[in-house]
Amino acid sequence: MCGRSVRGSIYIVGTMRDVAKITAATAALLVCFAAASVAETEAARPAVEACASEPGKLGLSRIVEIDTSGGPWLGGSHASRTDFLRDGEVVLTFDDGPLRPYTRPVLKALAAHCTKATFFMVGRMAVADPVMAREVAAAGHTIGSHTWAHQNLKPIGVLRGTREFEMGISTVSKAIGQPVAPFFRFPFLSESRAVAEHARERNVAIFSIDVDSKDFLTRDSNAVFQKIMDQLKAQRKGIILMHDIQPSTAGMIKRLLNELRDKGFKVVHVVPKAAVATLAGYDGEADKLLAAKYGSAKANSLASRSLVWTMAPSAAGAAGAAAASGPPNRATARPSPTPAKAATGDTFPWENKPAKRPSPPAKKPPPAVREELPWQPKFFGY
Repeated sequence: MCGRSVRGSIYIVGTMRDVAKITAATAALLVCFAAASVAETEAARPAVEACASEPGKLGLSRIVEIDTSGGPWLGGSHASRTDFLRDGEVVLTFDDGPLRPYTRPVLKALAAHCTKATFFMVGRMAVADPVMAREVAAAGHTIGSHTWAHQNLKPIGVLRGTREFEMGISTVSKAIGQPVAPFFRFPFLSESRAVAEHARERNVAIFSIDVDSKDFLTRDSNAVFQKIMDQLKAQRKGIILMHDIQPSTAGMIKRLLNELRDKGFKVVHVVPKAAVATLAGYDGEADKLLAAKYGSAKANSLASRSLVWTMAPSAAGAAGAAAASGPPNRATARPSPTPAKAATGDTFPWENKPAKRPSPPAKKPPPAVREELPWQPKFFGY
């Protein structure tokens, strides 16, 4: 009718009396206008990668752009929720990260299937490992916020709750080097009316869930896998909640993606129509936190041994690591009393300093002499 074919749905909202007043010609014009708008929106969306349609890969079925004006609720059982998924479609989401030992396997599995997910990052975790946070962003995944410190927002009040909300947005945005999506998920799925209202005013969408992996309750990857598939068998679609800080999820994610492919499920990638702007008052604090983190790593070379910091080995060290059969056993490994100097001639901070002389043994104090007073009686000459 309009000279083009557009995939999507057109909704006309109004009373029956209002609809009756719309003539056939006017309705046709509205449909043409709406179709053109949808076509322009879809043209502006990120394109699905070519590898997504390769045989043997889960890939993507489509990319859905979310208009977060007014803070919509997505998924779950909320009364005003927006359901944008078709039968057989799922959205993959990961909370609480990043945590390098488990986020990395998740990213690797997603890349192997050329599919995308949404990561709801905790501010403190992103600040602890901004390199890992940027790696997630560089892979093309959507990044939302999950507060600053993963506090339960329901009982802590509006002021502290708002600070958690805003600090999460600012710190994650600073860590990844770009604005985060206006997507937010409550820690523990514990909804605060005050924070929800604040999110609505900030045009931030609230993501709930339809499928709960419960991966935080067990280290058994098989149990987590089965729980997800049992729920999908009953519901046939939904937003899946997982955590990229849990070993059980890292252990089963490859198997889960294979099963979703084999069972005919399709992955939908959600992206925002516009990013969320951070607030200057919280940005200053976020900058200080990141500066302190980078400064600590630069000043203390041993900080690179932390769980969430990468270590750039020397050429000799990299060659030795490649030849090694595997990581050392922490239970049996013992630190050397005197670290060996690197082959490149690097020096340690404590080198080139005179050895401290051993301290002399402490002298025993003389025995205390009891003071005798004239009026004290003496027994047996003492």
